[in-house]
Amino acid sequence: MGNERRLKDVLDNMPILFFSLDENLRPVSWNHECERVLGYSFIEILSDSNFSFGNLIPGRGEGESSGFDPGLLNSDFKNWELDLISKEGKSKLVSLSNISSEFPLFGSTSWFVGVDITRTKEIERELTSSLKELSDFQTALNAVSIVAITDKAGTIIYVNQNFCDISGYSRDELLGHTHRVVNSGYHPKEFFTDLWRTISKGKIWKGEIKNKAKDGRYYWVDTTISPILDGNGKPYQYLAIRNDITERKETEDKARHTENNLKILQDRMSPHFLFNTLSIIHSYLQTNPGLADSAILMLADNYRFLMDQANQQLVPFDIEWEFMENYLQLLKLRFSDFLEVESEKSGSFRQCLIPPLTLQPLVENSYIHGLRNKKGKGKISVKASIQDGKTMVTIRDNGTGLKDSNIKSRSIANISERLKFYLYGSEVKIENHPEGGAIVTISFTAAKN
Repeated sequence: MGNERRLKDVLDNMPILFFSLDENLRPVSWNHECERVLGYSFIEILSDSNFSFGNLIPGRGEGESSGFDPGLLNSDFKNWELDLISKEGKSKLVSLSNISSEFPLFGSTSWFVGVDITRTKEIERELTSSLKELSDFQTALNAVSIVAITDKAGTIIYVNQNFCDISGYSRDELLGHTHRVVNSGYHPKEFFTDLWRTISKGKIWKGEIKNKAKDGRYYWVDTTISPILDGNGKPYQYLAIRNDITERKETEDKARHTENNLKILQDRMSPHFLFNTLSIIHSYLQTNPGLADSAILMLADNYRFLMDQANQQLVPFDIEWEFMENYLQLLKLRFSDFLEVESEKSGSFRQCLIPPLTLQPLVENSYIHGLRNKKGKGKISVKASIQDGKTMVTIRDNGTGLKDSNIKSRSIANISERLKFYLYGSEVKIENHPEGGAIVTISFTAAKN
């Protein structure tokens, strides 16, 4: 008897529902967890002769049928999830098991053990809902954005299909590598140093990045990089969300280049240059009419070029070369006493295109910055060649040279930017020549579509 008493005390205080029912489904035993979960004390149940376990089944009100078969309680079941109604009218989901065959105690034949899983199921539903929302968000994000996740060292561990589509690389070619695989070389080292300094501190970085696809095509992405923090608040992964802004950037670039072209055109049509050239032509009308006529034709051709061709994105190289040669001859005409000029072109340029007003400004730059203040006779030499699909042009003067190798005039800076925009493999260099003076070299492979 003492052992049964001690066992009953243990069962009464177990943190699970533990109860027994008689043949009329009236509780015979009802522990404290039953009281806590369902709200009925054992004294209440004993004092109510009409109370049965069936009262806890939803839909058992007067004249109602719950669809519940009481006979099921006599079956040998395990972990049956049963909806019960507590005294307060709240729904309680209990995982119930019949242990009568394993636990014949105290003269009762139907023993049950249960666990309140109401909150567990709520959490499961909330988690399922959250996962669906996350899945919907990911689906929407993948539909419009370029997504990548890297580890803390920058190694790519996830990319979506949009990343593969815009970069031209497959997932296998991207995973396990860093974003250097799409580095265009456009941004200086300091740009990425600042990016990493920001995100490694757990801060969000936003900016625009120019990348290079597998096929050599460039593309721009508006980028947001968000650190993913560990339990200590330290970044252990980085989520990068990007949107393709290539079209917008190209439109901006075209607008800027159009503005630069207009400025160059205005410089080339300077009344000062026209007045000085006409003055020289006028002086030759009496002494050398043939030379004067030739100069007038060259001047007319150049102004016709400025009106007809200068507003184009690209022109045939031969037309640009003719415009430069005319300018070179007019320059020699003005300064024949101390200026020598030469031009040489080798190879076929029939398929070669170049932005207009590229060569003539470089020749003018050589005169202004190299020869204008030189004592003695100066010389400008322009050479062009094509070899293995690569076009190269050099403009050399024998002037004073560069005092600072980093100096670039506005014209050279604009030309360098325009060539990068319109031509593949373009490069513009200016440096001192070993034999004196300065030399500008431009090179490119082909026009961009």
